[in-house]
Amino acid sequence: MTSCYLYGRKPAEAQSAAGVKGVLIRNFDGELLFRVYQDHDNFIDYEIRHDDLSITIDKQELATFYRAEGHNILDHGPEVLGLEKVRDW
Repeated sequence: MTSCYLYGRKPAEAQSAAGVKGVLIRNFDGELLFRVYQDHDNFIDYEIRHDDLSITIDKQELATFYRAEGHNILDHGPEVLGLEKVRDW
């Protein structure tokens, strides 16, 4: 269901995003966007203005948390990046 609201003093269509699956991407300016694919070739990129959005990473996403030199990083898994294993802890 779509409704119309004043958003930033301008009329805007509003549709619930609950349950929508998308991808966080970074554009050429370094801005994070939320990309929702409609099919393989068509998508909509949304600016992210939400300040505390809950995100669950799917098990098949091959995502890994890294901690290096005091930095916490979320990136592709070592298999995707072709990283060399140094040791197991």
